[in-house]
Amino acid sequence: RYVLLTSGLGLGGASGDSLLGLQLLLDLVTGQAGAEEEQGCAARISRVILAGNLLSENTQSKDFLNKAKYLSKKTQAASVDAVKMLDEILLQLSGSVFVDVMPGAYDPTNYVLPQQPLHRCMFPQASPYSTLQLVTNPYEADIDGVRFLGSSGQNITDIFKYCSMQDYLEILEWTLQVGHLCPTAPDTLGCYPFHASDPFILRACPHVYFCGSAPKFSCKEIEGPEGQRVLLLTVPDFSNTQTACLVNLRTLQCQPISFSGFSADDESSD
Repeated sequence: RYVLLTSGLGLGGASGDSLLGLQLLLDLVTGQAGAEEEQGCAARISRVILAGNLLSENTQSKDFLNKAKYLSKKTQAASVDAVKMLDEILLQLSGSVFVDVMPGAYDPTNYVLPQQPLHRCMFPQASPYSTLQLVTNPYEADIDGVRFLGSSGQNITDIFKYCSMQDYLEILEWTLQVGHLCPTAPDTLGCYPFHASDPFILRACPHVYFCGSAPKFSCKEIEGPEGQRVLLLTVPDFSNTQTACLVNLRTLQCQPISFSGFSADDESSD
């Protein structure tokens, strides 16, 4: 069995190639694309995890707040159409596989960590499906005995801004070693003011530890002092890379799946 992880769909952006790659991804997961071998692999996908930034940063424009009301009376936020598109995507996925939807930095939920699940009322078509699960960020799940733990990437991106480490995978491994998901909160990363306990402390070792919205795909398997095996995984931004990650639940091996369409530049070069 496999778990598919992808992040940064970037709905509402200006790139058409990413939408074509996204549709190819949906066709593969739902068994409508590929040869028999690819369809057999897709049939063994038991869960899809969407790790945040489902909407594009372009939907965050707040210019209408500074305009007079008579100028913006008949206009709507750019995120409205993007959420409708997301609802249609979740409808396709939920009809054939279990889907876990994590919020991200650009999604319509609270800004500070831990982010609360997206509200079901935004997805009138997909919300009736019991296979759709709207979850928090960070997110922890037990899938067939394999413990997944990860975030949509805000914690790793924030550390990247203020440290000398240049690799997201190295930062991810460091947070696992120190046993804390968000070591820069609340100094440079917004978080809810917990006074009794810190929910970001890692009290148990996960089997798969991931972060979303990374600039590129990378993975690494490490072994702990007590024999723990952990798969570190940076899930790339799909809108820029058209790449998703496929994790084998039995062997904990991960492989990237890339989707790309033909653009006008490709045709002119040919």
